[in-house]
Amino acid sequence: MKLEMRQKLAREPFAEKIRKVGQLIRLTKTFPRRAAKTQPAAK
Repeated sequence: MKLEMRQKLAREPFAEKIRKVGQLIRLTKTFPRRAAKTQPAAK
């Protein structure tokens, strides 16, 4: 995350941050999940 974005987010009121998180959660529920890539077991 860019420094400017982090600073802007830090200055926002807590209620606004919660609203944005809720919006992101709703968005993730609308998109289908990609199949996880299986990785070979470490030896």
